[in-house]
Amino acid sequence: MAEIVGIGNQFYQAEVDSNYALKVVYGTPTWPASGGTSGGHYSVSFGVSAVTAASLAANTTLMSMRLSTGSSRKAYIEKIRVNLAVSTQGSSGLVCGALALQRFSGATPTGGTSRTPNRMSEISGNTSDMTDIMDSNAALTVTSVDFGTVVAATLVPINFPMNGSSGMDWVFEPPIPVVLNPGDGLCLRTQTDMPATQTWLYSYSIYWSEE
Repeated sequence: MAEIVGIGNQFYQAEVDSNYALKVVYGTPTWPASGGTSGGHYSVSFGVSAVTAASLAANTTLMSMRLSTGSSRKAYIEKIRVNLAVSTQGSSGLVCGALALQRFSGATPTGGTSRTPNRMSEISGNTSDMTDIMDSNAALTVTSVDFGTVVAATLVPINFPMNGSSGMDWVFEPPIPVVLNPGDGLCLRTQTDMPATQTWLYSYSIYWSEE
């Protein structure tokens, strides 16, 4: 056993292996009690069933999620996975497009299909305060939405595996969670004009906690 010095007169012990390397064991996440306003752990997943509009313009918002302005919690985004599968190849010789996860505030994007968060435990925690989750295959309406910093971005190739194959997988797993305060949101938004004639389908899975 190895001794770890704590605060004041408190000491803690940690187990090490034969090479004196610290052993780390991941336990079950702490769950708040049901009822009240404690929060919990959540996910949302969906695959848009229609292809995107051809030649999407820069600054097109495809998916958004926003923590309720009246929430007493903060949301901690832990992992996002986006999968793309092309339907129509982009014209050759053009620059590829770019997608980003971007912060927003002010107003909630509208005009898409609403999604309901999943509670990671049906018997622990509370209903999510992420009350506005929606997506579109064309564009969400973003009247009075204030867009902030880009959290992460990826290139979208002109040509990638055709629809029905594995597609392109983009996983965003930050070293520390992205924090959303009440009224803050995160969206999937094009950063450039997409290649001419290109259409594609996308799916996403997002994991977060609230407390």
